[in-house]
Amino acid sequence: MDWTSAVTAQPPSGVEAGTLLGAGPHRVADLAGDGTLAIVRPGGRVEVRATRDGVPVRDRDGVTVARRHDVEGNVDGVAGDRAVRGSLRVGGNIAPGRALSATGPMRVEGDIDRSEIRAGGELHIEGRAAGAALVGGAHAALRGRLHLPLRGVAGEIDEMLELAGQLLGAESWREGVTPARVIRVLCAKRFDTLESRLARARGVLAASQRRWPGLCAGLAAEVEAAHRAVTAPERLGDPLGVLSASAGFLAAAVPARRPMADVGIRMRAAHACSIETAGSLRLTGAGATACDITVGGDLISGGEISGGEARVGGRVRARELSARDAAGLRVVIEDVRSREDALWADVVGAGVEVVACGETVRFDRRTVGVRIGVSGGRPVLTAA
Repeated sequence: MDWTSAVTAQPPSGVEAGTLLGAGPHRVADLAGDGTLAIVRPGGRVEVRATRDGVPVRDRDGVTVARRHDVEGNVDGVAGDRAVRGSLRVGGNIAPGRALSATGPMRVEGDIDRSEIRAGGELHIEGRAAGAALVGGAHAALRGRLHLPLRGVAGEIDEMLELAGQLLGAESWREGVTPARVIRVLCAKRFDTLESRLARARGVLAASQRRWPGLCAGLAAEVEAAHRAVTAPERLGDPLGVLSASAGFLAAAVPARRPMADVGIRMRAAHACSIETAGSLRLTGAGATACDITVGGDLISGGEISGGEARVGGRVRARELSARDAAGLRVVIEDVRSREDALWADVVGAGVEVVACGETVRFDRRTVGVRIGVSGGRPVLTAA
């Protein structure tokens, strides 16, 4: 077995799903442990690749990819900032000025004070957050957007490679035939959707890189390489080799099943925070005050949401919505589909504005039992 530096050096920040860990003859498939996949490549070579972000661990039985990074106690000037691939658990509080990111889930067992926190999976904060910038579910949302364009692409490329090998070896194709010409013919005649699917995935990954530099960097590089190999194979020295490497990466990195859609943030309470998630935000304690909230899913609070602004892609459920001083509270419901349960609140205070379908519902007095639905492209308000 020929191990790569991802295994021999064990980078402390971890590796990305799809990373090549080792390769060898057919028997090396027995060395693929939890979090890895053995893939037979053209020519019979077997590659062992990571199927999830994490830290490769080699033992006498083979190699596994451990999911979790742990920080015991507080994250302060001593523990320092960190960016890891995989999940992260912080056993204490996070001090002001820190920056932590994990491509997988993150669990903080204490409070967060004026720090930047980014979790690719669910962000679970057992304490409170104040003055913090919080992002949750970004990696999970990206994987969901990539599922449709990239599902089955690895197998499609492998099929094309097999046919290319047959055509290049055929007597009638030998004279003047190049791998680049064969790729163009196959893409035009049999694999006519491959270029457009790779282009779509390329665009999604490029947008994600602007928002979170380095997220899925390996996947972005392999999709870019594969797209270049099918659109301009003449510019590459070995376009078939490029496609083979990309197919191996994609086979390990892209799951057959669609990833979980609603991966968001769960926390007790927040004050003066910026909160962003493609999934849902669940406030299990006092609620949120003076926060800038953007959620693609539901906003659910067992307490009070007071002051600031919330842009919600799903439904709103809250015990109380209230204005804060002169700033007020503005809730924007971005889903304009007809339904009866866009917003439910036990109490809505004076100064609160709810925007749905471009229309603003203003509350000039305290109102109980508020329900807002959408019908015929307009908000419908009922109250007890």
